[in-house]
Amino acid sequence: MTRSRKIVGVVAVAALLVPVQAGTGSAAEECDLAAAVGDPAATVDGKAGAGAVHVRCGDRWLTLRQGDGGVADSPEAGDGFGASVAVADVDRNGVQDVVVGVPGENSGAGAVHVVFGPGRDGQPEPLLLGQGAGGAGDRSEAGDGFGTAVAAMGGLVLAGVPGEDLGDGESKTDAGMVHVMSVHAGRLDGVKLLHQDVQDFDGTVEAGDRFGAALAAGSFDKPTAVIGVPGEDVSTKKDAGMIHIVEDPIVAIEEVGVGQDSAGVSGASEAGDRFGASVAAAWDPALPLRVAAGVPGEDIGDAPDAGMVTVLGYDGMQVGEVLAVHQGVAGVPGANEAGDGFGSSVAAGVVRSASAPPEVAVAIGSPGEDVNGLSDAGRVHGVQVGAAPRVDGAVSQATDGFGGVPLAGARFGAAVAFGPGAAGIVAGAPGHDGKGAAHAMPWRALFGTPVVAENWFAGKDGVPAGSRFGASLAADTAG
Repeated sequence: MTRSRKIVGVVAVAALLVPVQAGTGSAAEECDLAAAVGDPAATVDGKAGAGAVHVRCGDRWLTLRQGDGGVADSPEAGDGFGASVAVADVDRNGVQDVVVGVPGENSGAGAVHVVFGPGRDGQPEPLLLGQGAGGAGDRSEAGDGFGTAVAAMGGLVLAGVPGEDLGDGESKTDAGMVHVMSVHAGRLDGVKLLHQDVQDFDGTVEAGDRFGAALAAGSFDKPTAVIGVPGEDVSTKKDAGMIHIVEDPIVAIEEVGVGQDSAGVSGASEAGDRFGASVAAAWDPALPLRVAAGVPGEDIGDAPDAGMVTVLGYDGMQVGEVLAVHQGVAGVPGANEAGDGFGSSVAAGVVRSASAPPEVAVAIGSPGEDVNGLSDAGRVHGVQVGAAPRVDGAVSQATDGFGGVPLAGARFGAAVAFGPGAAGIVAGAPGHDGKGAAHAMPWRALFGTPVVAENWFAGKDGVPAGSRFGASLAADTAG
């Protein structure tokens, strides 16, 4: 599991984007961004599934839509604006920006919007990025799904294109690709295309790999990306899955690939595991890099798709397993059951307290979990990955302080994110009451501390109306 290294050039890109009017709020009521909640099924101007992203600004909401408030293009049925979302200070001006994936745009070709400092005056004009004329390289084709996954950090925006066809005559359908886009002064100025062929990554380009279906990005010595490839076939095991950890993806590729057949990694590659269907990483210069990979299709015992999560450590050269978690591990609440989907979503961060050294923490969504007899109500688990790992944390919508209204089909935990702040998480329940919900809570709430969560039920108490509110999430981890 040592990395390979290949040096490749950066493609310079001119500003190919038509300027659109900046400004999504007034200076008198600037947005103190806490979280961004996606509702990709939202109806906008009568267009079903056009999608929206709702930004939590202190104690109010700001809604982002295409064609509104400086966001380019216009809403169309099935666009799925907000199917993926990321929060980062992309232009490094001290203000959090929102990156929104729109994988259904133009018959599924896809697009990505970067909204700089939503709700604040004096920010750069929003960017509309896409393949072809959108400046991100390659060609725009129906079904590519550009923006199915997004990630961002200072100076970089990443877009997953898991439906990209590669190989001779594009015979490897849905092999997948990731666009790493350098952003400077509010404009695109460099693009790198990553996939398993051109970059000589571990693994080979195959039909159905869906390289880039999940993404994470941050800084570990150098800018670093984590790329999920849940459709990777391992030997004869279809859709077993793998992940890639890529340092310096915009200039000098330093890559290592990991799957369940890698030495020291728990489990074994099996058909349908989908290792890497979700990925996250904790970025802190004072701590080792920890990468979480969700394996929601893992069969455990006689429970198909019960799911598990593998936490990996990376030292810049090698990868090793730190912890493997599923509901059959001692101390983990619940039991392995068919369809739990433990690991369908993961989030990672660093939790600090006055009484203990900082620790990496991983939140794990299990949206197919049945709770109190309610099918697919969903649960979120917490794991602290320190010298003595703690795995006994869990909450559901039935937990005191979460509104007291668990519902079948809510799928609580379908999306999770760290923040707002350095020791909080947000969990989405996009199936709640056919409208969706999200809950923001301190991290310690997962471990039994009585805490009242901030409960956002779509269409209630000032929360915007929704169709799948909470299907995607991102938050500001500063503070």
